[in-house]
Amino acid sequence: MQSQAWRSFVTAHAVTTQFLDQQLRINNQVSLEVLNVLIALAEAPGGQIRMSDLANLIMFSRSGLTRMIDRLEEEGLVSRVPCPDDRRGWFAAITDQGRAALKTAQSVYEPALAKVWTSALSEQEATTLSQSLSKILEQVESNS
Repeated sequence: MQSQAWRSFVTAHAVTTQFLDQQLRINNQVSLEVLNVLIALAEAPGGQIRMSDLANLIMFSRSGLTRMIDRLEEEGLVSRVPCPDDRRGWFAAITDQGRAALKTAQSVYEPALAKVWTSALSEQEATTLSQSLSKILEQVESNS
């Protein structure tokens, strides 16, 4: 049963993320990857986070995140801010334009997520799933 649960999780994750990204794109919004970056920045204190910490948070390679931030900076959604206590370090910061893009993307993302996630799980099921996934994360972290 555990291997079936794993396969179900992997499939559900892949199908759900594909659906959410598709809904964002057909509504001319940012991609799901970009949305995840904007959410992380918006939720960070002061709307900024050290680049290496952001890469870890959203599970991107540092080089992949650097390329994405380059692109998002060109689009005006984020800016780079030098780290005051480390001359080599940089923060990524969400801009006002990035906050606006986040707000409009969330108007597509949240109903799409509700359609496939919230409507499928009761509050108790969501709590149980969250607790189960937290246990798995703890197990992985303790073995890393």
